[in-house]
Amino acid sequence: METSKRDKNKNRRKKPISRCALGIVLIFVLFSPFSSLPFPSFVPTGAAAFSSVAIDVPPTEFSPGDTSEVIVTVKNNGGRDAKDVRLAFQGTEVLSPVGPTVYHINTLNSWSSKEVKITIHVKEEAPNGVYSIPVNCSWREYYFDPSVGYVTGPEQTVELGLSFIVRGSVVINVGDVTTDPTDIRPGDENVEIRAVVENSGEAAAKDIEANLLSNDDTFKPSWSGTDRSYLGRLNSGEKGEAVFHIDIAENIESGKHSIPLRITYKDTNGVEYEVLREVTILVKPKPDFEIVSYYTEPESLSAADTGVVLHVTVLNIGSEKAESASVRMTGEADVPFDYDVKSDFVGNLAIGEEGEAILKFGVDEDAVPKVYPLGIEIRCTGDRDIGDDNVYVFNKEIKVEVSSSSSQQDGFSVPGFEVLFSLLALLFVFVSKRKGV
Repeated sequence: METSKRDKNKNRRKKPISRCALGIVLIFVLFSPFSSLPFPSFVPTGAAAFSSVAIDVPPTEFSPGDTSEVIVTVKNNGGRDAKDVRLAFQGTEVLSPVGPTVYHINTLNSWSSKEVKITIHVKEEAPNGVYSIPVNCSWREYYFDPSVGYVTGPEQTVELGLSFIVRGSVVINVGDVTTDPTDIRPGDENVEIRAVVENSGEAAAKDIEANLLSNDDTFKPSWSGTDRSYLGRLNSGEKGEAVFHIDIAENIESGKHSIPLRITYKDTNGVEYEVLREVTILVKPKPDFEIVSYYTEPESLSAADTGVVLHVTVLNIGSEKAESASVRMTGEADVPFDYDVKSDFVGNLAIGEEGEAILKFGVDEDAVPKVYPLGIEIRCTGDRDIGDDNVYVFNKEIKVEVSSSSSQQDGFSVPGFEVLFSLLALLFVFVSKRKGV
């Protein structure tokens, strides 16, 4: 009996001790440095049972030729840590990293992320589109195994990529304009115009063609196709030269004139575009003349007339003063005139001023009655006060009528009278000789 009671009491004393020991163990486990170690009963399953490294960038848009820094987010989307993470960024024909291309991250805990910065350069003339650069990624999985402790797994490798938008534009502008001759005057023909066409955009343009547009008679192509110039391809920042040949109207006003220029081109994807620009040229002043009146003394001309006086009045209708102006008759092969005073000096004529030239000629004896065209040449120099030393020649024409022949003038107008008169004279000589014999 005593023994059994003693045993029972011993058992009662043991229970409190075992409970206390259990509490101590629990406290030690909860607050010890090893409390964060996974227990076999909490080993994750599914997606959380491994490490998974991924990369991401915010939507980024480049222009051709850009060099910019990009922040890349490196994520571990798994339940196990990753260590010795290595990212190797590779270039392509369009995109290429600048500077370091390999980045290391010692540890990337589960469900966490870190950022790395890389610099990307976009090739000049890159066509519009979305481009990716490949990224080789490797790491080792790091986790706790209750049976052996912390474990570093074998190296894992995946091929990742980063995508960027490249969007460039073509900007066509017209730069310097030169002409040959340098000083353009009204009435000039075959004037060469050279216009610099520049692509100041970020993208390339191809099949570039420039067309001068003239909707009036002020400017005309010198010959077929000289108002059109083909330039081909211009990369970003490149320049080309469009060449045109035009004729300038005689009645054009002096000063600056802008000629519309239509430029068509295609981008690298073959999409067609059209822009309107202009070419500005300077037309300098020039004297010009017209014959405002003329008359002869005598007013009615006949064959064999001599000392005919021709009065010609000219007017400077140009845009600058004419210096040393003179008027001259030009001989025509079929005009029966003999020129006694062929030219006359008029002098300096301001804009809108008239001058008279007095010329003299005679009419041939065999002149047939009709209206004859008489060439008049007006010659002058430009206004030297404004640096115009050019010599200008203007060819005009007037009409001079011969109203009667010499036989009509003597009162004989019978056809064939001259022949009959000659026969009678011969007969008279023959009869005289016979009588003398």
